[in-house]
Amino acid sequence: MQNLSEILKQLQQKYSKIEETSLAEVVKQIANDEDVRHFWAENQTKLRQDAFQLKMMDLHEFVQQKERISRGEKSLYPGYYPQLAIEKGYPHVRYVADESTQKQLMQAEKLTSYKMPKAIRDADLQTIVVDSGRANVVTAIVDILTQLLKKDDAYVQGLYVYGEFGVGKTYLMGALANALAANNIDVMLVHFPSFAVDLKNTIGKNSDVREKLIMQTKTTTVLILDDLGAENLSMWIRDDILGVILEYRMQNELTTFMTSNFDMNEMTTYLSETRDDRDTGKAARLMQRIKFLARLIEVNGKNRRLEN
Repeated sequence: MQNLSEILKQLQQKYSKIEETSLAEVVKQIANDEDVRHFWAENQTKLRQDAFQLKMMDLHEFVQQKERISRGEKSLYPGYYPQLAIEKGYPHVRYVADESTQKQLMQAEKLTSYKMPKAIRDADLQTIVVDSGRANVVTAIVDILTQLLKKDDAYVQGLYVYGEFGVGKTYLMGALANALAANNIDVMLVHFPSFAVDLKNTIGKNSDVREKLIMQTKTTTVLILDDLGAENLSMWIRDDILGVILEYRMQNELTTFMTSNFDMNEMTTYLSETRDDRDTGKAARLMQRIKFLARLIEVNGKNRRLEN
């Protein structure tokens, strides 16, 4: 087939009398684009004779979107840049994720969030306000993150983060989860009260869904159980869900974090009293697992929810 210069020359001659038209401008923009010229030269033998005429608008889209991105303007598909490819002998524009979008996609693949607030999606350790009430926990999170990034199979104990309502426990864990996912570590962040309710609702319906959720929670590389103690506790949730998850993770030395409004003593009392009975022995066994998996640390400060 003809090379691109010959095709463009013919088109420019054809439209010379109407050079003010938009079509003439399209031809001019394509003719001046080095990437289009390079693509055509590299693939000349693969392109059909009528490829330019039939796919002129695709080529123009490529040039136009590329220029918009270079000027910092909003493109057709933000976060993606155009590439020229060949489909059945014709040029075609495909969009490829840029570096930032690739990181976001990888992070989304590594992070499983279960019924967590939208605010944690953008939680970032680098932007957290580190005041006196948060300094210890932020330091501990960074230390643990550093250990996990070594990926040397050594057991890394998590944290049991407790404090009053609204002091930022969930946001801190969200920031940790995002950092882990960004570093290619599988992490599951679970709002435990919602998780418990949803599992109850599967009883007598779909055991496969329930078993899949429990298995994912048991086996994920890093697990964060948020708002532990806020659910209406039953024996089944305590013994067959929470107990099973914590037992598996303890036996397999999997890093686990928990947040709660309760300190350890209050959590012991909470776990001993269900709607069905009072059992201090089972509560004590659960607390042994919690203490093995997570180190107690407190977050202090003002209620940031009221400020927002």
